Amino acid sequence: MPRPALRSRKLRRTQTRTPGGRHVVHYKKRFASKPRCAICGRPLQGVDETRVKARRVAGLTVSRPYGGYICHRCLALALRTAVRLSAT
Repeated sequence: MPRPALRSRKLRRTQTRTPGGRHVVHYKKRFASKPRCAICGRPLQGVDETRVKARRVAGLTVSRPYGGYICHRCLALALRTAVRLSAT
């Protein structure tokens, strides 16, 4: 049985074959996927891939409205439609 620190699901288990021919379990850290736009699903530019699960960490967001949440293309489209709706 593995030691208690390795029993949690925060570590990924991989079967590895050693040079001696045995199959052993190696534990690797899980990495967070690249943050994606909430509207279109494209990967966000300017936001680093991190190991943390909480995306709302200071320094990881972009300094524009909805930065780090939606991409610049979706923001431009939303601003255009907002202006067009307010003009009528």
